Amino acid sequence: MKTRTKAVLILLGAVALVWLVAGAVYLALPETVPAHMDAAGQVNRWGSKLEALALPLIFTFVVLAVLPILLVAPIEWSETTVRGIAVFAAAGAFFALLQPLGLYLTAGDGPAFVRLLYAGIGLLIVTIGLGLPALVRTAPPQPICGLPSSAPVPDLETRVKGARIGGRAIAAHGGVVVLLALLGAPPAWITVYLVGGLVVVGVFLCFYLKRTLKAQPPR
Repeated sequence: MKTRTKAVLILLGAVALVWLVAGAVYLALPETVPAHMDAAGQVNRWGSKLEALALPLIFTFVVLAVLPILLVAPIEWSETTVRGIAVFAAAGAFFALLQPLGLYLTAGDGPAFVRLLYAGIGLLIVTIGLGLPALVRTAPPQPICGLPSSAPVPDLETRVKGARIGGRAIAAHGGVVVLLALLGAPPAWITVYLVGGLVVVGVFLCFYLKRTLKAQPPR
């Protein structure tokens, strides 16, 4: 099987899996579900259970938008490229199912739903962190951290090394988010740590890449 065909099948399979699970959950949900929560996780708006399908719809739209690009773009197809797409599909499908599954498992308990949502986001961050080297191998070389296009571009080995270090930092951050959610930390605290931690990790990675990794001379 061609790698391009394999990548398309992976994406379509992820969409099918999302709707198979989301459809089953939708049928099991009550007609009214929590539609919005405040920072403390308290429900301040209730809505139709159709709102539980918002993330699956967004994921489907993104995949359908990506597919034509994959079919016509001059991508160098390899097993590494397919692995990168598989990481994207798995992470996207997981995120798409967080809302419907969370609403079903928490039965309308706002704080419990928010903590479950954060646990899922933490696992998603872990997945992205661990899969970052594979994603970097498939991405075209670019200047790092907002440097101008004339700046030196790191070679593949250097970029993968940076992605491996950065991926571990991102995965560790996601693991702490999961731990806080499982320990029942207040949702507001988890929000502050999640956002603040991502900013800290991002600044650290940019500093590391700019000051430590070797870069190729400008072309």
